[in-house]
Amino acid sequence: MNLNRLAIAFLFFSLELLNAQQSDRPNVIMILADDLGSVDLNCYGAKDLDTPVLDGLARRGIRFTQFYAAAPVCSPSRAAFITGMFPQRAGVPGNVSSSKGGAGMPSTTQTVGELFAANGYVTGHVGKWHLGYTPPTMPNGQGFGSSFGHMGGCIDNYSHFFYWAGPNRHDLWQNGKEIFRDGEYFPDMMANEAIRFVESSRNQPFMLYWALNTPHYPLQGTAKWRKRYEDMDAPRRMYASFVSTTDEI
Repeated sequence: MNLNRLAIAFLFFSLELLNAQQSDRPNVIMILADDLGSVDLNCYGAKDLDTPVLDGLARRGIRFTQFYAAAPVCSPSRAAFITGMFPQRAGVPGNVSSSKGGAGMPSTTQTVGELFAANGYVTGHVGKWHLGYTPPTMPNGQGFGSSFGHMGGCIDNYSHFFYWAGPNRHDLWQNGKEIFRDGEYFPDMMANEAIRFVESSRNQPFMLYWALNTPHYPLQGTAKWRKRYEDMDAPRRMYASFVSTTDEI
């Protein structure tokens, strides 16, 4: 599947509008990559990676040349992205726990999901969350009417287990319920869920927050791209294969 089928926004908080059904309430898709460096796209000067889809978005949209994330790590940067506040003001000064029951962004912090929902939008989340692991702090409790993805900082893309620090634990959820889809490749699952959300919401204004978990560790690019970069030195070749996989989702 190809990001061109869905994407109107990508990378470092750039946002456009797509398929507006009403001029005053356009559909919105916010896409956030995870650990994707600006120097790793052709449109920002990379010469050794293939990123044609993202480069195409840059040509058709706005490419920032001086822009700063609110934080260098997962949770606070995500909190800033979906609240418009500095991480400290949003209640997330650092990474939150990836364990079930872990505290996260306060439920009193207003998100874009809540703002869009209050204005008659259908709202959805797909992908990584990493902003809380209790019902009030998971996506459905933070303004997103539907949610599919993992709650912690990272997962193996085939087993959907969190392996960063023991004990290892399964982490795949849909609308607050743990689900099991062993062996399915999570980037493809995200793309399918994002498409399903858009297609099911086409008759009403919608806002989708697609929080990619790629190309964050673990670097599990597809066979096509592992072959493409097999002559590149490690660790660049592992990262390169996952960046190009992200581009092709």
